[in-house]
Amino acid sequence: MKEIIKDLSFLELFVLNTIIYFDIFDYPLTVNEIYTNLYTGGMDVSPFSLVEIDSVLLQSEQLKKILATSCGFYFLKGRQEIIKTRLERYNLADRKFKIAMWAIWILKFLPFIKMIAVCNNLSYQNARAQSDIDFFIITAKNRLYFTRFFVTAAVSLMGIRRHGQKITNRICLSFYTTEEDMDFSKLPIAAEDVYLTFWLAMLWPSYVREDFYQKFLDKNIWLKKYLPNFTPIKISYRYRVDDRAFNKFIYQTRDFFYGGLFGDILEKILKKIQQKKMSQRKKDLAVVGDSKVIISDTMLKFHENDRRLQYLQEFEKKRLEIMNKL
Repeated sequence: MKEIIKDLSFLELFVLNTIIYFDIFDYPLTVNEIYTNLYTGGMDVSPFSLVEIDSVLLQSEQLKKILATSCGFYFLKGRQEIIKTRLERYNLADRKFKIAMWAIWILKFLPFIKMIAVCNNLSYQNARAQSDIDFFIITAKNRLYFTRFFVTAAVSLMGIRRHGQKITNRICLSFYTTEEDMDFSKLPIAAEDVYLTFWLAMLWPSYVREDFYQKFLDKNIWLKKYLPNFTPIKISYRYRVDDRAFNKFIYQTRDFFYGGLFGDILEKILKKIQQKKMSQRKKDLAVVGDSKVIISDTMLKFHENDRRLQYLQEFEKKRLEIMNKL
């Protein structure tokens, strides 16, 4: 890599990109995490190996001006306190994941669910103590509102649905899509939507039917343009819910019963009921045509307080500040 940007090689730039982004969330990185999450910003370059990344971290005089290392983590100089923050949040995440697994264990009995993934900060065990638990759900074709209705009902009956001021350790059900609308290349809020890129990469697919996690990734192959070293997450037994013969029989029976004309009628009825109950603010934002709020027959996305643009601005500002120091 002979070409230089602001006296940096491409690899040095990409390493900085990655560490700067995670610094926004007080999250130092190991060498392996820098490799896996190496952010190129969409630049067309050849992949870099773990050995190359480890070497540049050890030898680059430019990076030594900006980065520090301790306890196996790399971070921006003056930010050593985020090691403690990361470890504290890791311990906090365990309780939140237990709640998530309990909810998913119940939801696996419902029909038409193809995947339930934990998302946002908890997906990489970096959630704050007061934060909620975000789910991303993929449903069967033509069963979006049916699924949302019964998922919401089940989580509400468990007493763990987020609503109003009840947020901490509650399940947030604000993002659903159907199996025919899994290509998220239409969702970026800007030309470089760094948050969406890492949101996709960090998804934690705790419950998957019919290999839908891989099917979802196949629809979003563009992710590799920004994260060339990305590999699908392998979920340990502790943080996933598997199907058993009994619940397979239950949901297959319900799939069959509600999969025909009766299910179609029920889907239309539940769509009308849910859209009538949606706030006017949600409907207005959906009409605007951006990707913060989407209300359609194939996707429901209710991120009224979408902070992706804010994170992008923070990322660009911090990156510029660091470049000016070189």
